[in-house]
Amino acid sequence: MKDRLARLTLALPLMAMLLLATATVASADNGVSVAIQPTAELNAKVEVITTVTVSCPSGWYTMGNSVTVEQAVGGRSIASGTTYIPGVQCTGQNQTIPVTILADTGGPPFKKGTALVSATLGACDYSVFGCQITTTNAVVRLR
Repeated sequence: MKDRLARLTLALPLMAMLLLATATVASADNGVSVAIQPTAELNAKVEVITTVTVSCPSGWYTMGNSVTVEQAVGGRSIASGTTYIPGVQCTGQNQTIPVTILADTGGPPFKKGTALVSATLGACDYSVFGCQITTTNAVVRLR
């Protein structure tokens, strides 16, 4: 019980900071956006191809852009994979970008059905030394 209380005491401030950071990003109207297509293609149980739509203000620079797929594939198994979003340019316009995510080799393969896809886009305006990060999650059908 004492160990549990100690872990909780350490975890609560971290959780509060994460919630505050998430709320700030979610409510910011900064021109940095990312969206996920509701369906994705599954190939050979290890490759997921999806499409994201991204946008960031003209003249800004991107960093930390990623897409993650996670899927429950058994009683206690999670198939997952993460990759970088290629070719993002901050032009102020929406860009639709295909993304290929490979299953992690240490875990189980993906299967047809639903999966959770998370996409993150970070962009910085170096003229004022400010950065914005936005993340979105979507339940996607792997077919």
